Amino acid sequence: MSQENVEIVRQHLRRVTDPSPSFDLADEEIELDIRPMTPGYQGIIHGKDAVIDFWRDYLETWDEYVLEPIEIVEAGEDRVVVVADERGQGKGSGASFERRSGTIFTLRAGSVVKMKFFRTGEDALEAAGLSE
Repeated sequence: MSQENVEIVRQHLRRVTDPSPSFDLADEEIELDIRPMTPGYQGIIHGKDAVIDFWRDYLETWDEYVLEPIEIVEAGEDRVVVVADERGQGKGSGASFERRSGTIFTLRAGSVVKMKFFRTGEDALEAAGLSE
């Protein structure tokens, strides 16, 4: 099943700039946890519609946004770790940003049930027990 999960995550990443189709493979009760990436953020976003809305709002802040996966790693039967480069240019401000971040995807029965974002790829790999 873990290789199937890697392919599901790849499909999600290919469509990430359009949230509705991107989350076609998500469970209705998906959880999005950005607390490790955003200190001070207190909540976990619950439910497919809320996650799509959050992601759509995030993408709306950028005139230009690119997410480029660098590494996609199986992390057991139900988890996949993605290390990716993100870059964008802010709407209005024109400010650009660039970072390498990490995400742990948890899957069940062919659906993404949780996404947990991390400030760095190393943090995500460590949280998944894959650090050296």
